[in-house]
Amino acid sequence: MIMLPFLLADQSQRNKPLPLSVYCIGSHEQKHLIRPEGFPTPQLFLTRQGTGIFSINGSEHIVLKPGSALLLREHVIHDYYPASAGGQWELGFVAFRGAVAETMLDTMMGSSNTAKAGAAATVAAWAEQDKHYLFEPTNFHELWEKLEQLWHLISVSGEDGYWEASLGAYDLLLTAIRGHSGMELKQSVTPGGDGKAALKAGVQLMHDHYNERLLLTNVARASGYSVQHFHRLFVSSYGMTPNQYMNRIRMKRAVQLLEELGGASGSVEKVAMQLGMETSYFIRLFKKTYGTTPKQWKNI
Repeated sequence: MIMLPFLLADQSQRNKPLPLSVYCIGSHEQKHLIRPEGFPTPQLFLTRQGTGIFSINGSEHIVLKPGSALLLREHVIHDYYPASAGGQWELGFVAFRGAVAETMLDTMMGSSNTAKAGAAATVAAWAEQDKHYLFEPTNFHELWEKLEQLWHLISVSGEDGYWEASLGAYDLLLTAIRGHSGMELKQSVTPGGDGKAALKAGVQLMHDHYNERLLLTNVARASGYSVQHFHRLFVSSYGMTPNQYMNRIRMKRAVQLLEELGGASGSVEKVAMQLGMETSYFIRLFKKTYGTTPKQWKNI
């Protein structure tokens, strides 16, 4: 039994809140823990070995068997403990925060109303006011691996880990969504109207990580779509390709950075670096967008 000690994610960047970030993560042999005021953020619990009991508000009792998962909203009074005295219970956990976290939890909790009764190996229990949700993910082993990967990413990363962990958090939650009823996210989010939540998650990811070499495959995964389907949906919704949209974000930011740096020496190279681009490519793209080079633009 390999444990992942409780790890509080880097908080140094909390003045730059992301739509989805990790608050804490870990796994261990769980003992009795009481939370009389609940927890400040939503949590996802995974049981790999043994059996545990969650007591909600001192009344409702939920049994977590191997291969099961529990979503728990923030500020829900609860305590949890091994099902048998002295019994081993390996429990993994991750706590999320951010607007996208709430949207994705709503997607999971809300989709069970429309999930087909024949969904493979799924056990779902609805709670009053949707405060918690018990299920058996069909891809439990994959989900546990994502948990371990995210823990290791946060444990070894420096300041940049705050941003990288956001990508990992998207991946983990989408894995949970995919496995909780054998469904794809795209089946519960339909294009048009409020159903564009998944596409918006991908767009938000582009805005948050425009200065990194963010591949379209990562953005599509964050939205729960294949690359081809995401590309078609994006063009239909925004009238341009994802790469064109990303470059538009970068070029708008380039103008802001050039204004901030003024005529400082090497400012073009600095802007390119802050945008995560090679200087030569940045200059070509800037000229294609604005009809002039960055250096000429500064002198206008």
